[in-house]
Amino acid sequence: MSPRGESMKLSTFETLKNLRSDSEQLIRVDGETLVRYQETLLHMAEDIIAVCEEKKIYYQLSGGTVLGAVRHGGFIPWDDDIDLNIRSGDMKRLADALRERYGDRYHVQNCYDPEYGNVTGKVRLRGSVARSRDDVGMKECGFAIDLFPIENYFDNPLLYWLHGVLCMGTGFLLSCRRFYENREFYRKLEDGAPEVRKTFERKIFIGSLISFLSVRRWSIITNACYSLCRNRKTKRVGIPSGRGHYFKETYSREGMIRRILANFEGHRWAIPKDYKDYLRKLYGRDYMTLPPEEKREKHFLLELQFPEDD
Repeated sequence: MSPRGESMKLSTFETLKNLRSDSEQLIRVDGETLVRYQETLLHMAEDIIAVCEEKKIYYQLSGGTVLGAVRHGGFIPWDDDIDLNIRSGDMKRLADALRERYGDRYHVQNCYDPEYGNVTGKVRLRGSVARSRDDVGMKECGFAIDLFPIENYFDNPLLYWLHGVLCMGTGFLLSCRRFYENREFYRKLEDGAPEVRKTFERKIFIGSLISFLSVRRWSIITNACYSLCRNRKTKRVGIPSGRGHYFKETYSREGMIRRILANFEGHRWAIPKDYKDYLRKLYGRDYMTLPPEEKREKHFLLELQFPEDD
Protein backbone atom coordinates (compact mmCIF):
# COMPACT_ATOMS: atom_id res chain seq x y z
CA MET A 1 0.00 0.00 0.00
CA SER A 2 1.47 3.27 -1.02
CA PRO A 3 1.37 6.77 0.43
CA ARG A 4 -0.62 9.22 -1.66
CA GLY A 5 2.21 11.56 -2.44
CA GLU A 6 5.91 11.85 -1.80
CA SER A 7 5.55 15.33 -0.34
CA MET A 8 2.59 14.58 1.93
CA LYS A 9 3.17 14.65 5.65
CA LEU A 10 2.68 11.15 7.05
CA SER A 11 -0.06 10.54 9.58
CA THR A 12 0.80 8.87 12.88
CA PHE A 13 -0.61 5.64 11.43
CA GLU A 14 1.64 5.78 8.36
CA THR A 15 4.64 6.94 10.37
CA LEU A 16 4.39 3.96 12.70
CA LYS A 17 3.84 1.53 9.83
CA ASN A 18 6.95 2.81 8.07
CA LEU A 19 9.31 3.22 11.01
CA ARG A 20 12.84 2.20 10.18
CA SER A 21 14.73 0.90 13.17
CA ASP A 22 17.73 -1.27 13.87
CA SER A 23 16.33 -2.10 17.27
CA GLU A 24 16.50 -5.79 18.10
CA GLN A 25 12.98 -5.57 19.57
CA LEU A 26 11.41 -5.19 16.10
CA ILE A 27 10.78 -8.27 13.94
CA ARG A 28 10.38 -7.77 10.18
CA VAL A 29 7.66 -9.93 8.60
CA ASP A 30 8.98 -10.91 5.16
CA GLY A 31 10.22 -13.83 3.06
CA GLU A 32 9.01 -17.29 4.07
CA THR A 33 7.75 -15.88 7.36
CA LEU A 34 5.41 -13.58 5.43
CA VAL A 35 4.10 -16.46 3.30
CA ARG A 36 3.29 -18.52 6.40
CA TYR A 37 1.73 -15.48 8.04
CA GLN A 38 -0.52 -14.82 5.04
CA GLU A 39 -1.61 -18.48 4.91
CA THR A 40 -2.63 -18.38 8.56
CA LEU A 41 -4.61 -15.17 8.10
CA LEU A 42 -6.33 -16.60 5.03
CA HIS A 43 -7.57 -19.59 7.03
CA MET A 44 -8.84 -17.23 9.72
CA ALA A 45 -10.70 -15.13 7.14
CA GLU A 46 -12.27 -18.27 5.68
CA ASP A 47 -13.74 -19.13 9.09
CA ILE A 48 -14.95 -15.60 9.83
CA ILE A 49 -16.54 -14.99 6.43
CA ALA A 50 -18.20 -18.42 6.50
CA VAL A 51 -19.84 -17.45 9.81
CA CYS A 52 -20.91 -14.09 8.34
CA GLU A 53 -22.50 -15.78 5.35
CA GLU A 54 -24.21 -18.44 7.46
CA LYS A 55 -25.59 -15.97 10.00
CA LYS A 56 -26.36 -13.32 7.35
CA ILE A 57 -24.01 -10.84 9.00
CA TYR A 58 -22.96 -8.05 6.67
CA TYR A 59 -19.26 -7.98 5.80
CA GLN A 60 -16.93 -6.73 3.10
CA LEU A 61 -13.18 -6.69 2.64
CA SER A 62 -11.54 -3.49 3.87
CA GLY A 63 -8.65 -1.17 3.07
CA GLY A 64 -5.55 -2.82 1.66
CA THR A 65 -7.39 -6.14 1.42
CA VAL A 66 -9.72 -4.55 -1.18
CA LEU A 67 -6.69 -3.13 -2.97
CA GLY A 68 -5.09 -6.57 -2.96
CA ALA A 69 -8.24 -8.17 -4.37
CA VAL A 70 -8.56 -5.58 -7.16
CA ARG A 71 -4.87 -5.22 -8.06
CA HIS A 72 -3.46 -8.67 -7.25
CA GLY A 73 -6.39 -11.05 -6.90
CA GLY A 74 -5.29 -11.66 -3.31
CA PHE A 75 -2.71 -10.38 -0.87
CA ILE A 76 -0.59 -7.42 -1.77
CA PRO A 77 2.70 -9.37 -2.06
CA TRP A 78 4.41 -7.53 0.80
CA ASP A 79 1.30 -7.10 3.00
CA ASP A 80 0.66 -9.03 6.19
CA ASP A 81 -2.95 -8.38 7.15
CA ILE A 82 -6.57 -8.99 6.23
CA ASP A 83 -9.14 -6.38 7.22
CA LEU A 84 -12.93 -6.55 7.15
CA ASN A 85 -15.62 -3.87 7.31
CA ILE A 86 -18.63 -4.81 9.43
CA ARG A 87 -21.75 -2.73 10.07
CA SER A 88 -21.38 -1.35 13.57
CA GLY A 89 -24.72 -2.82 14.57
CA ASP A 90 -23.49 -6.29 13.59
CA MET A 91 -20.24 -6.25 15.54
CA LYS A 92 -21.76 -7.87 18.63
CA ARG A 93 -23.65 -10.44 16.55
CA LEU A 94 -20.42 -11.48 14.86
CA ALA A 95 -18.55 -11.66 18.17
CA ASP A 96 -21.28 -13.83 19.67
CA ALA A 97 -21.41 -16.10 16.63
CA LEU A 98 -17.65 -16.60 16.62
CA ARG A 99 -17.57 -17.35 20.34
CA GLU A 100 -20.33 -19.90 19.87
CA ARG A 101 -18.73 -21.61 16.88
CA TYR A 102 -15.01 -21.11 17.51
CA GLY A 103 -14.65 -20.17 21.17
CA ASP A 104 -11.68 -22.48 21.57
CA ARG A 105 -9.98 -21.19 18.42
CA TYR A 106 -10.61 -17.44 18.36
CA HIS A 107 -10.74 -14.61 20.88
CA VAL A 108 -12.76 -11.53 19.87
CA GLN A 109 -11.71 -8.09 21.15
CA ASN A 110 -13.63 -4.81 21.10
CA CYS A 111 -13.83 -1.50 22.94
CA TYR A 112 -15.39 -3.13 26.01
CA ASP A 113 -12.49 -5.53 26.51
CA PRO A 114 -10.60 -4.23 29.60
CA GLU A 115 -7.25 -5.29 28.15
CA TYR A 116 -7.81 -4.07 24.59
CA GLY A 117 -9.30 -0.58 24.59
CA ASN A 118 -9.74 0.27 20.90
CA VAL A 119 -12.66 1.09 18.63
CA THR A 120 -11.78 -1.34 15.86
CA GLY A 121 -12.44 -4.97 16.71
CA LYS A 122 -9.99 -7.84 16.37
CA VAL A 123 -10.44 -11.57 15.93
CA ARG A 124 -7.38 -13.21 17.52
CA LEU A 125 -6.08 -16.70 16.85
CA ARG A 126 -5.54 -18.48 20.15
CA GLY A 127 -2.21 -20.23 20.66
CA SER A 128 -0.32 -17.75 18.48
CA VAL A 129 1.58 -14.52 19.14
CA ALA A 130 1.86 -11.50 16.85
CA ARG A 131 2.54 -8.68 19.28
CA SER A 132 2.49 -5.27 17.63
CA ARG A 133 2.91 -1.77 19.01
CA ASP A 134 -0.80 -1.77 19.93
CA ASP A 135 -0.44 -4.94 21.98
CA VAL A 136 2.15 -3.84 24.51
CA GLY A 137 1.17 -5.27 27.87
CA MET A 138 -1.62 -7.48 26.48
CA LYS A 139 -1.86 -11.17 27.26
CA GLU A 140 -4.07 -11.97 24.25
CA CYS A 141 -2.07 -10.83 21.21
CA GLY A 142 -2.38 -13.62 18.64
CA PHE A 143 -2.59 -13.28 14.88
CA ALA A 144 -5.42 -10.86 14.18
CA ILE A 145 -7.95 -9.84 11.58
CA ASP A 146 -9.16 -6.28 12.11
CA LEU A 147 -12.86 -5.43 12.06
CA PHE A 148 -13.69 -1.86 11.07
CA PRO A 149 -17.24 -0.71 11.93
CA ILE A 150 -19.20 1.05 9.17
CA GLU A 151 -21.14 3.94 10.71
CA ASN A 152 -24.09 6.04 9.56
CA TYR A 153 -23.32 9.70 8.82
CA PHE A 154 -25.84 12.52 9.18
CA ASP A 155 -27.37 14.04 6.03
CA ASN A 156 -27.74 17.48 7.59
CA PRO A 157 -24.51 19.39 6.71
CA LEU A 158 -24.15 20.99 10.14
CA LEU A 159 -24.76 17.72 12.01
CA TYR A 160 -22.37 15.95 9.65
CA TRP A 161 -19.64 18.51 10.37
CA LEU A 162 -20.26 18.52 14.13
CA HIS A 163 -20.27 14.73 14.20
CA GLY A 164 -17.03 14.68 12.23
CA VAL A 165 -15.28 17.10 14.57
CA LEU A 166 -16.46 15.11 17.59
CA CYS A 167 -15.25 11.82 16.08
CA MET A 168 -11.90 13.28 15.07
CA GLY A 169 -11.45 14.80 18.52
CA THR A 170 -12.32 11.73 20.57
CA GLY A 171 -10.34 9.48 18.22
CA PHE A 172 -7.29 11.70 18.67
CA LEU A 173 -7.67 11.74 22.45
CA LEU A 174 -7.98 7.95 22.54
CA SER A 175 -4.79 7.68 20.51
CA CYS A 176 -3.01 10.05 22.91
CA ARG A 177 -4.26 8.10 25.91
CA ARG A 178 -2.90 4.88 24.39
CA PHE A 179 0.44 6.58 23.74
CA TYR A 180 0.63 7.62 27.37
CA GLU A 181 -0.32 4.13 28.52
CA ASN A 182 2.56 2.66 26.50
CA ARG A 183 4.92 5.63 26.78
CA GLU A 184 7.98 3.55 27.70
CA PHE A 185 7.67 1.56 24.49
CA TYR A 186 7.17 4.64 22.29
CA ARG A 187 10.15 6.36 23.86
CA LYS A 188 12.29 3.36 22.95
CA LEU A 189 11.10 3.73 19.37
CA GLU A 190 12.12 7.39 19.42
CA ASP A 191 15.74 6.31 19.83
CA GLY A 192 15.61 4.56 16.47
CA ALA A 193 13.55 7.26 14.76
CA PRO A 194 14.35 10.76 16.02
CA GLU A 195 12.13 12.29 13.31
CA VAL A 196 9.03 11.18 15.23
CA ARG A 197 10.15 12.29 18.69
CA LYS A 198 8.16 15.55 18.64
CA THR A 199 4.95 13.78 17.53
CA PHE A 200 5.30 11.04 20.11
CA GLU A 201 6.09 13.39 22.98
CA ARG A 202 3.16 15.66 22.13
CA LYS A 203 0.76 12.73 22.16
CA ILE A 204 2.24 11.35 25.38
CA PHE A 205 1.83 14.77 27.03
CA ILE A 206 -1.80 15.12 25.94
CA GLY A 207 -2.43 11.55 27.06
CA SER A 208 -1.08 12.38 30.52
CA LEU A 209 -3.61 15.22 30.84
CA ILE A 210 -6.56 12.89 30.20
CA SER A 211 -5.24 9.88 32.11
CA PHE A 212 -7.92 10.37 34.77
CA LEU A 213 -9.96 8.04 32.51
CA SER A 214 -8.68 4.61 31.50
CA VAL A 215 -7.91 3.60 27.92
CA ARG A 216 -10.97 1.35 28.02
CA ARG A 217 -13.21 4.21 29.13
CA TRP A 218 -11.88 6.48 26.36
CA SER A 219 -12.46 3.73 23.79
CA ILE A 220 -16.07 3.33 24.93
CA ILE A 221 -16.61 7.10 24.71
CA THR A 222 -15.06 7.21 21.25
CA ASN A 223 -17.15 4.28 20.05
CA ALA A 224 -20.32 5.98 21.32
CA CYS A 225 -19.41 9.16 19.41
CA TYR A 226 -18.72 7.22 16.21
CA SER A 227 -22.15 5.54 16.46
CA LEU A 228 -24.24 8.64 17.24
CA CYS A 229 -26.21 8.52 13.98
CA ARG A 230 -28.65 5.59 14.19
CA ASN A 231 -30.51 6.32 10.94
CA ARG A 232 -29.74 3.49 8.50
CA LYS A 233 -31.34 5.37 5.60
CA THR A 234 -28.97 8.33 5.39
CA LYS A 235 -27.24 9.01 2.08
CA ARG A 236 -23.76 8.68 3.56
CA VAL A 237 -21.83 6.19 5.62
CA GLY A 238 -18.22 6.09 6.73
CA ILE A 239 -15.46 4.44 8.71
CA PRO A 240 -14.23 6.99 11.27
CA SER A 241 -11.85 4.42 12.78
CA GLY A 242 -10.16 3.82 9.42
CA ARG A 243 -6.84 5.13 8.20
CA GLY A 244 -8.54 8.13 6.55
CA HIS A 245 -10.59 8.96 9.67
CA TYR A 246 -13.99 10.62 9.47
CA PHE A 247 -13.92 13.10 6.60
CA LYS A 248 -11.63 11.18 4.24
CA GLU A 249 -13.69 8.05 4.82
CA THR A 250 -17.09 9.44 3.84
CA TYR A 251 -18.86 7.38 1.19
CA SER A 252 -22.26 7.23 -0.48
CA ARG A 253 -24.44 4.56 1.09
CA GLU A 254 -25.32 3.23 -2.35
CA GLY A 255 -21.70 2.81 -3.42
CA MET A 256 -20.38 1.50 -0.12
CA ILE A 257 -23.09 -0.73 1.33
CA ARG A 258 -24.01 -2.42 -1.95
CA ARG A 259 -21.42 -5.08 -2.73
CA ILE A 260 -19.89 -7.03 -5.56
CA LEU A 261 -17.73 -10.14 -5.41
CA ALA A 262 -14.00 -10.07 -6.12
CA ASN A 263 -11.31 -12.74 -6.25
CA PHE A 264 -9.10 -13.08 -3.20
CA GLU A 265 -6.69 -16.01 -3.15
CA GLY A 266 -9.18 -18.31 -4.88
CA HIS A 267 -12.22 -17.06 -2.97
CA ARG A 268 -15.07 -14.84 -4.12
CA TRP A 269 -15.48 -12.33 -1.33
CA ALA A 270 -17.48 -9.10 -1.06
CA ILE A 271 -16.03 -5.64 -1.66
CA PRO A 272 -17.81 -2.25 -1.95
CA LYS A 273 -19.70 -1.82 -5.22
CA ASP A 274 -18.00 1.53 -5.83
CA TYR A 275 -14.55 0.19 -4.93
CA LYS A 276 -12.89 2.72 -7.26
CA ASP A 277 -14.11 5.66 -5.17
CA TYR A 278 -13.19 3.78 -2.01
CA LEU A 279 -9.64 3.03 -3.14
CA ARG A 280 -9.06 6.50 -4.61
CA LYS A 281 -9.93 8.09 -1.28
CA LEU A 282 -7.60 5.78 0.63
CA TYR A 283 -4.65 5.44 -1.77
CA GLY A 284 -4.98 8.11 -4.44
CA ARG A 285 -5.95 7.97 -8.10
CA ASP A 286 -2.95 5.83 -9.06
CA TYR A 287 -3.85 3.00 -6.68
CA MET A 288 -3.40 0.43 -9.47
CA THR A 289 0.25 1.44 -9.89
CA LEU A 290 2.76 -0.52 -7.85
CA PRO A 291 4.70 1.82 -5.54
CA PRO A 292 8.50 1.69 -5.64
CA GLU A 293 9.99 -0.65 -3.07
CA GLU A 294 11.18 2.15 -0.79
CA LYS A 295 7.59 3.46 -0.46
CA ARG A 296 5.94 0.18 0.46
CA GLU A 297 4.61 -0.08 3.99
CA LYS A 298 6.96 -2.03 6.22
CA HIS A 299 5.37 -3.87 9.11
CA PHE A 300 7.20 -4.83 12.27
CA LEU A 301 6.26 -6.97 15.25
CA LEU A 302 7.64 -7.12 18.76
CA GLU A 303 7.03 -10.85 19.16
CA LEU A 304 6.01 -13.59 16.73
CA GLN A 305 5.02 -17.22 17.25
CA PHE A 306 3.02 -19.39 14.85
CA PRO A 307 0.39 -21.66 16.42
CA GLU A 308 2.04 -24.82 15.08
CA ASP A 309 5.33 -23.78 16.71
CA ASP A 310 3.86 -23.79 20.20
